[in-house]
Amino acid sequence: MVRSSKHRSGLGAEHPYCDSTQNLILILFFVVWEVDSFSLNASKILFDFVPFFFRLFLASLALSLGGYLAMKAHNVVFSDHSKLLDSGVYSWVRHPMYLGTLLVCLGFLWAIPSILALMIWIEFFLICDKMATYEENALKRILGEEYVAYQKRVSKWFPRFVR
Repeated sequence: MVRSSKHRSGLGAEHPYCDSTQNLILILFFVVWEVDSFSLNASKILFDFVPFFFRLFLASLALSLGGYLAMKAHNVVFSDHSKLLDSGVYSWVRHPMYLGTLLVCLGFLWAIPSILALMIWIEFFLICDKMATYEENALKRILGEEYVAYQKRVSKWFPRFVR
């Protein structure tokens, strides 16, 4: 985990454009999702492929897990610490706050599918991956082998349930 350079305690630094990039992409995602879902209806064909109750289940699961990850990660990151975060949600994935945000967006996509918003979601994932890599490189410089061992133990994006 990386603490922002804007904060007084913590390790590493966020990507310089982390907050503005995430906010811009989130706004773009939700605007496109809403316009496609409720005005253009360009993605209505997707409704026939996945039954409503299954979509509702997947949406609820993604929204719940995403909200949980983001909330827990936020609480830990903004507490006072100056060591590697490797417990709680940080023992599941190395970037739970990014993953939580991505899962919340994915939940909206499951609820009401949108091909246009899915394309933005894919780009959002790629941007988050680049920001996470930037932050991980900073932590490798600061923590060295301790962070490399953490990377070997904990997946960047997909939790490993069997170790």
